[in-house]
Amino acid sequence: MTKEELNKKFQAAFEKASQEEQSLVPLELQLHLYAYYKRAIDEPYVNNRSFETNDLRSAFKMNAIIQVQQITKEEAKERYIKIIEDLYPKPW
Repeated sequence: MTKEELNKKFQAAFEKASQEEQSLVPLELQLHLYAYYKRAIDEPYVNNRSFETNDLRSAFKMNAIIQVQQITKEEAKERYIKIIEDLYPKPW
């Protein structure tokens, strides 16, 4: 797949995910999607001050973000697309 095709597919997957009810997606999967999305768009690493230390969800979000720092933007896009395709079978 070319870089342009990957970007188009990633955008389509993001748009599909944005239209769906997120509360139906398990929390752990939501956090992975969030982390892959942030890595795919190459946002800067989120520092510890943006998370409450006593908030379990924040701890899991931080863990998900740290895990994806070791993969490329393209890998993050591919993994994001795969999850969305598994959750919401095409056509979309």
